[in-house]
Amino acid sequence: MAAHKISSNDMALFLSRDGVTYSTVVCLTGFTVTRATTEIDAKSFCGPDKLPGAQDNGVTFEGQVMQDPDSGTYSTDELTDFWITKQTIYWKLGKLVPLIGDETDYGTGWISKLDKTGATDAIVTFSGAIGVYGLMSHTTATS
Repeated sequence: MAAHKISSNDMALFLSRDGVTYSTVVCLTGFTVTRATTEIDAKSFCGPDKLPGAQDNGVTFEGQVMQDPDSGTYSTDELTDFWITKQTIYWKLGKLVPLIGDETDYGTGWISKLDKTGATDAIVTFSGAIGVYGLMSHTTATS
């Protein structure tokens, strides 16, 4: 397969209650996948040095609020329910139709943050975060 760029328009955040049936979060306008490792300062009289410390990761997302979304999609009504119940969710972030070499991040977690914002002469938007249990997993499509 030839090298190819990925358009954010081809990406989706998928959520599931059971890890089998996934629905997309509707009208996303952005997302961020974060992986970080703290640095332990290990310098000594022998010189500067660093070691890897604790790791952390997470997912944040933004979108437009859609009332009564189509079947198979989630908007703030369902996201609010996930937040209220602190329910464990299964999530995936990747291309709607992956090609060979396309990456998907996935794992379990909970909705740790959910904001809804509105202003004069603007559509209502939301932003949220997934608190990830452990380290997220990562896969690359092979077929």
